[in-house]
Amino acid sequence: MVSLHEKQGGIAQIFDDNRTILLRFLIARTRDPALAEDLLQDIWIKINSGNHSGPIESPLSYLYKSCENAVRDAKRSAARKIARETGWAEQDIIQNSGGQDQLTPEKIAIERDRLRRALAELEKLPERTREIFIDFRINEKSQKEIAASYSISISAVEKHLQRAYRVIKIYREKTDAGLNQL
Repeated sequence: MVSLHEKQGGIAQIFDDNRTILLRFLIARTRDPALAEDLLQDIWIKINSGNHSGPIESPLSYLYKSCENAVRDAKRSAARKIARETGWAEQDIIQNSGGQDQLTPEKIAIERDRLRRALAELEKLPERTREIFIDFRINEKSQKEIAASYSISISAVEKHLQRAYRVIKIYREKTDAGLNQL
């Protein structure tokens, strides 16, 4: 076991020697080259901060584990953002369906159910279409960024988004028709 302090460069040198492989590892897991670069940069900063509690027995394994942790943290962050957006959408639906003074537990339950069913409709989409839609609408990525991260044309991104919007439109038409029958 060689500690970071015992060997000049240590883990930083191993990081430099394996940077390309680590970047590919991150891109494969995030499917977003820009995010992968950001995560790799964060890992580099942590490594150079020298806040290691002791010697690192297997530096390359340590780096891969750091990459996995960074991806997991990024996914958690994205999930929290989706949850915030969903909460915002839920509040927006509730407020636009009658205002705060007319809220009843029944209306809140109905609107939550409508939102849950709308999200379930999106889950029926092919995975790639759903992820592109989330990248565009929730993660606020441009169509150009999405096209680059999936190695597809902007036209293909637009087609995926059209498919997702079509599903939402059909869902809205079905639910609006159901409400008009009440």
